[in-house]
Amino acid sequence: MKVLHFVRHGEADYNVLDRVNAHPQVQNNLTSSGREQAACCRQSLRDTRIEIIYCSEFPRTQQTAHIINQQFNAPLIIDARINETGAFAFEGQPVHLWHGANVPDRSSAVIPGCEPLSEMKQRLADFLDFLRTVPQRHIAVVSHAEPIQIMVGLLQGQSDHAALQRPVSHCLPISIEITARESVS
Repeated sequence: MKVLHFVRHGEADYNVLDRVNAHPQVQNNLTSSGREQAACCRQSLRDTRIEIIYCSEFPRTQQTAHIINQQFNAPLIIDARINETGAFAFEGQPVHLWHGANVPDRSSAVIPGCEPLSEMKQRLADFLDFLRTVPQRHIAVVSHAEPIQIMVGLLQGQSDHAALQRPVSHCLPISIEITARESVS
């Protein structure tokens, strides 16, 4: 049995500005509140025996992971498969424009210049299948709201619609036990 601890990054500059950040090269750093959230998350995870931490390529997840890792001194691996939703055409724009483009349904929306949900879901399923093969049993995954919603939904057998309804707060871990055998893809 393995335990995955999913953590959404701490509050970042673009969260405060209510802007889309889909490119990891954009410097969108944690706010002071985000750094405090990550420190609180580190405290809440202190008894989990985390052996390895995976995070996306985005600065805000890496900063969150480094703060959490002060407790564990575990290997920290950057993995593009758990990157933010590919809303590339909306980079820097107000979040409501991205959400408006997904009408009527995120799971079926086809938006030019953006990653379809089906492609994101496949890369996340591949990542989860990979985690089943690693020797570590206590794993932290620092990512973003929608990727976490989809990964948790895959592990719990939820529809995309149901998975996307799950609230994912900054730095509040969602812990799920998995077996090493079952594939999600």
